[in-house]
Amino acid sequence: MKRIVSGILLMFLLMAMFSLAFYIKPVKSEWTGTVYIRADGSIYPLDAPITTYDNITYTLIDNIISSDDGIIIEKHDIIIDGRGFEVSGTGDGIGMDLSNTINVTVKNTTIKNFQTGIRLFNARSNSIYGNNLITNKWYGIYIDNSNSSNIIRNNIEKNRCGICLLYSQNNSIQTNNIMANNESGIYLGFSYHVDIFKNNVTNNLYGIFLEFSYNNTIIANTITRNQYGIWLRGSNHSRFYHNNFIDNSQQIFDLNRDYPFHPSSINFWDDGHPSGGNYWSNYAVMDLYRGPYQNETGSDGIGDTPYVIDENNIDHYPLINPWTPKPVITSTVNIKPDVLNLGCRGIWVTAYIELPEGYNVSDINPTTLVLNNTIPIDLEAPVGIGDYDNDTIPDLMVKFNRATVCNFILSKGIRYGNVTLMLSGKLYDGTLFEGYDTIRVRMPGDINMDGKVDMKDISIASSAFGSYLGHERWNQIVDENEDNKIDLVDIALICRNFGKTYRTIYTPSNMK
Repeated sequence: MKRIVSGILLMFLLMAMFSLAFYIKPVKSEWTGTVYIRADGSIYPLDAPITTYDNITYTLIDNIISSDDGIIIEKHDIIIDGRGFEVSGTGDGIGMDLSNTINVTVKNTTIKNFQTGIRLFNARSNSIYGNNLITNKWYGIYIDNSNSSNIIRNNIEKNRCGICLLYSQNNSIQTNNIMANNESGIYLGFSYHVDIFKNNVTNNLYGIFLEFSYNNTIIANTITRNQYGIWLRGSNHSRFYHNNFIDNSQQIFDLNRDYPFHPSSINFWDDGHPSGGNYWSNYAVMDLYRGPYQNETGSDGIGDTPYVIDENNIDHYPLINPWTPKPVITSTVNIKPDVLNLGCRGIWVTAYIELPEGYNVSDINPTTLVLNNTIPIDLEAPVGIGDYDNDTIPDLMVKFNRATVCNFILSKGIRYGNVTLMLSGKLYDGTLFEGYDTIRVRMPGDINMDGKVDMKDISIASSAFGSYLGHERWNQIVDENEDNKIDLVDIALICRNFGKTYRTIYTPSNMK
């Protein structure tokens, strides 16, 4: 074994010297305009397809985006329109169907008149936000066998299905996505651990359609004027609360419940007392009592009797008025390290918090700070106030136990790719605030985050050998021991893990 490692180490050094001799700094180019994709897959104008940015090249070829990882498609006011030439309503506006398609961001783009606006297959850790996905024949966003992607603030209208997830896990549909005038606003099939919150689902035939999907969280959505607010088939153990069900022709429809040969779906429809359940526009019960048993004199904003969907599905604490979130300050959060090695034995993960103008970070109560509503700060770690990012705005520095953060991420089945962390807390006067930051995570030696340690990782590391923070060849992901330089220690750590595979494994037990 020592001979094998020594051989790999020697080969690594030779590759590193070769890469130093022939390193070429990448060229950047920009392009703006409207992209039309012909029926044969060719693109007009001809100078549109290729953009190189930060040593990553992506191309629009046959409507497919291919990359190693890390690309950002951020073309403001760009329209990708499938109607420009012979055949309309076919193909994908943007398709990502390679197993190594990770960490791709599609942002601020209008995609219309295709069969599918954005398609992810066998992909992971991608972000789709700020896009318009309209009048596509079948799907606005189609996600199949993919995980750990974030869908944020998109406008999705007039598709057969606005957002469709099949056989997918640990995805998030959040924060002001608008699904309107589709046949199905959101469809989950054989999918689990999907978070759907703070969206607007309006004027669809099916608002949210769950079919054989488990352990999902649907909270704080406005679901209004759909034919069916929620359509269920064989879907259990999901949580629904703080949603506003308003003027749907049928608020909840369970296909299995209406057919005697199939048991009804069983889900949870409230968050207990005093948090409450959902608002139902067809619920007209007085609020004369309060308390967990609604037997104490005085109102509490919760109806005095439960909202009964069927004998197995009951909102025990229906809201009298539509749910409105408490005002929350949006903070700026910067989490370090940017690339978190889930196998490294560091002590802390550090967060820097900035509050908007008019607020002072000295008013933050550190004991209330949590990551993803789960992980508290390490109160024994240093806490400080200073201008850590040199932007003249004070930051509050706090630290989280690194092992706890890593174990939380691993418990979600995530071993590589992008992870969005939410830091939330309160000021001393009770004012809420929250902020988000996205970091990249990986396992030891897996430089390109494809789930295995092989020659590809060695090749990438060789091009960064000898570099340091600020150097033009610096690659933070290669810095295995996180000491801001890439040297023989990092090489040894990669070689030590050579041949390992890291797989995200899902079993039926995850779905219960």
